[in-house]
Amino acid sequence: MRLVPCGPFLTGLAIPLILNPLSAQESETTSVGGYGEVHYTNATGANTPGMVNVRRFVLYLAHTFNEKLAIRSELELEDAKIEGGKAGGEVALEQLYLDYLISPVFTMRAGLVLPPVGIVNEIHEPPTFNGVARPAFDRDVIPTTWREIGVGALGAIPGSSGLSYRVYLVNGLKADGFSAASGIREGRQEGSEASFANPSITGRLEWARPGLRLGGSFWYGGSANQDSLLGTGTFDNAVALLSADARYDVGPFMFRGIVTNISVAGASAINAVYGTQVGSRIAGGYIEAAYNVLSALAPASAQRLNAFLRYENFDTQAGVPPGVVKDETLARRITTFGLSYKPIYNVVFKGDYQLQRNKAGIGEGEVLALGVGYQF
Repeated sequence: MRLVPCGPFLTGLAIPLILNPLSAQESETTSVGGYGEVHYTNATGANTPGMVNVRRFVLYLAHTFNEKLAIRSELELEDAKIEGGKAGGEVALEQLYLDYLISPVFTMRAGLVLPPVGIVNEIHEPPTFNGVARPAFDRDVIPTTWREIGVGALGAIPGSSGLSYRVYLVNGLKADGFSAASGIREGRQEGSEASFANPSITGRLEWARPGLRLGGSFWYGGSANQDSLLGTGTFDNAVALLSADARYDVGPFMFRGIVTNISVAGASAINAVYGTQVGSRIAGGYIEAAYNVLSALAPASAQRLNAFLRYENFDTQAGVPPGVVKDETLARRITTFGLSYKPIYNVVFKGDYQLQRNKAGIGEGEVLALGVGYQF
């Protein structure tokens, strides 16, 4: 058995072919990797002192049994510690799955997987995105980091150039966790004694060329979890998500953007049963542009200093069922600008300033943030 770095696992979603198959013992390798980030935040307003936090510490462990079979895992500690009886962090498995490579067209995957929705959910290491924290959109609309238990397939589409797919059958969401402010986020089951009463289907089609990546994602499944007041059918209280995203790097410029629409068919029933104000539609997106300042100041440097601007516009009550009064504070507009300095590709120092606004003009604020992150 050989121990090797786990770098390719951070962004790779399929097992690479081994061109020269070895004996079973010789071909086995164990890989170790991880990432982490520390944040400083200081919000405007009274009684809001600056706060520092070890936001995440994550370890990857992977093992390749042979040229066909490999297992991948990711264990995360959030907010530095967990202490009995106190609010605090979380220790959780974010991924744990087995890949079985049949061909470049078809790899079977089974276990705790990340739904292939949006830009950040699958690839969420700190050096891969600008800004100290992940976009708020990727918390309240797409509930990153989203993981569920299931089985599926991924691979390259034959006859295409750069076109790939991922599709999984996974356990569904649970409507008793939905809310007006956080949408479907607390309806995730996250691999812990997850009910399979309402299986869901999720997938992604992606086209990649040098510097360009275009993707479309979906999720469809029920959320009633056999609650007779919500329905006992497989797709009762259906949640349907559609999302499209793009990433484009050209010279020193980097662009990314995403739009997402989520329909909650049974919002009226959910609100009646649980006394909530869940929206029947959740929608929004963001656009971001960045420029590597060092391309002008030090053209020969391999380092990067990205100056970026991101604008998020989303509403977790974009549509409401009859009887629900729309909360305009949930129509959020967030502008973030700042710098990301990468002395090497997998270490980043970040600083940004965020303007938090909403349609009601209530509870608005501004936040200064500083952070450091790494992956290996």
